[in-house]
Amino acid sequence: MLAAVIIIVAAIYLFADAGLRTARIGDPLGPKAFPALVGGGLILSAVLLVFETLAKRRTLEDRTIEPRTKDEKHLVLVMIGMVVWSGLYYYVFETLGYLIATPLFLFGLLSYFNQRKYLTNVLVALGFTGIVYLLFSILLGVPLPSGPLRL
Repeated sequence: MLAAVIIIVAAIYLFADAGLRTARIGDPLGPKAFPALVGGGLILSAVLLVFETLAKRRTLEDRTIEPRTKDEKHLVLVMIGMVVWSGLYYYVFETLGYLIATPLFLFGLLSYFNQRKYLTNVLVALGFTGIVYLLFSILLGVPLPSGPLRL
C-alpha cells in the first residue's frame, strides 16, 4: 500500500516537473534535473519496497501471527511522537527561522534516540544545521527562513 502511494505521489511530482519551462540560456538541463532525480528516486524506492515486502511475506508465511507486544505498541507511540514533533517543526520553521528551528528539532530527535549523550547531540544538531546552511544558503544561494536572526 505504501509503495503504491509513493508511486502515485512520484508520478504527480514528475508530471508537475514536466510542466517546468526550460531556459534557453545557462544550464542545458535547466530546473528539471533535480526534481526528475527526486521523482526517479521515489519510484526506485517504491519498487525496492515492493520487493522487500514480498521477500518478507514469504518468510512470514510460516509463522503464526501473535498479538501486538508491549514493544510494538511503544513503537507506534514513538512514530506518532515523531509525526507530531515534525509537524511542530514545520509549523514554527518560518517564524523561528532555519538556524533556530532546525537544531532544536534535531536535538529533540537525537535526545530521544541517543539518550544521555547531550554534548554529542548538541554538536551533531549544530554541525548538521551549519553545514546545510552553508551549502544551501551561502554556496547555492537558496534562501532559507531567517526568523528573528535576520542574517
